[in-house]
Amino acid sequence: MALYQEINAVLMHWNPIGVSGSDLETEYVRYIEELILCVQNKGDLLGLIHEIEGNRIGFFYTREEDREWVAKQILELFKEAD
Repeated sequence: MALYQEINAVLMHWNPIGVSGSDLETEYVRYIEELILCVQNKGDLLGLIHEIEGNRIGFFYTREEDREWVAKQILELFKEAD
């Protein structure tokens, strides 16, 4: 459960659509399981983050460097969990 919360913290920091207040805590949780499975299956994490922001959220609100940062942070969390 800690990994889930840590990933949510990364997504809240990224916050591509600028959600504020108490809604921020739950805005991106729908993507966490998929992100976890992607890393566990050695999938294209950065590609998934692009898909989430560009297609599911509907627009690229953040820079490429921001999406790369999200991928790097999530991968680091998995390294720390080992």
